[in-house]
Amino acid sequence: MSRRNDAVRIYDIPPYKQIFPYIMPKRCESLVYQNMVLDLTGTVEFIKHNKSPEGRSYRVFEVFLSAILRTIAMRPELNRFVSHYQYWQRKDLSVNFVVKEDYSDESPEHSMPLYFREDMTLDEIAAIINSAIEEQRKPASSNFTDKAILFFLKFPRPIIRLVVGTANLLDRHGKAPKALRDADGLHTSLFVSNMGSIGLGGGSPHHHLYEWGTTSVFVTMGVLKRSRYQENGRLLRRDTMEVGFTVDERITDGFYFTKSIKLFQELLSHPEMLLKRPDLPPGPLSKREYKRARKASAQTAPTNDR
Repeated sequence: MSRRNDAVRIYDIPPYKQIFPYIMPKRCESLVYQNMVLDLTGTVEFIKHNKSPEGRSYRVFEVFLSAILRTIAMRPELNRFVSHYQYWQRKDLSVNFVVKEDYSDESPEHSMPLYFREDMTLDEIAAIINSAIEEQRKPASSNFTDKAILFFLKFPRPIIRLVVGTANLLDRHGKAPKALRDADGLHTSLFVSNMGSIGLGGGSPHHHLYEWGTTSVFVTMGVLKRSRYQENGRLLRRDTMEVGFTVDERITDGFYFTKSIKLFQELLSHPEMLLKRPDLPPGPLSKREYKRARKASAQTAPTNDR
């Protein structure tokens, strides 16, 4: 299989990584967990002194998502997934998160995948997120994902199993239509769970990845905490958040991920960078370009003359 309707094949994969899908064929076998305490002092200061074009205050959640989406756009290996023992680069930049209608035990949850251009600014991303939150807090009957699920649940269980099995088969071969991928929300670049919004203390729990779909990165946000400290006789404050990352280690290596987290932290410390459009890295090599590059590399490689 060399084609999918949601991604392009990656060919320039180091040999040692090409074997990973065979020795770790499932995401549950290749999970890497990482907890980090991120400094959001610059984010909070930015929100205090800046307004969105509509005149409202930015949410921490909007700046956080904008920063991580920009990080993925600039560090495209984070936007990959493994399917059918092959590496794929998504054609889109997307995120999924869950919103409750209100903060009560009985209140239902809704999710909706959101799509962005890689060069979008904070204002553009925040407008999409804000609109989605308002949409997701409508009753379940008007939410696309919920309507799709409720429709299929009306059928007998054998029919449901057949539909799910067919959808899984289509997805493994890269033929699932976009409407089907949107219905489950597990085909996005990342899934973000804002645990801090429901007041969960004690850090940020890790979340597993799903075998269903193609999402290779899961991020959990903890509670925003403020601490005070003294420096050169001055009383200063620091705003921090514990964040949990769950990553399919097959898509990239630890060095690449660490550099990506440093970029993510820099964007959170200086959100004004998100107001400008980025200079994006080049896209992945096609099969023809990869072969040409390998041939050129072989021709220029030094030889041992005896």
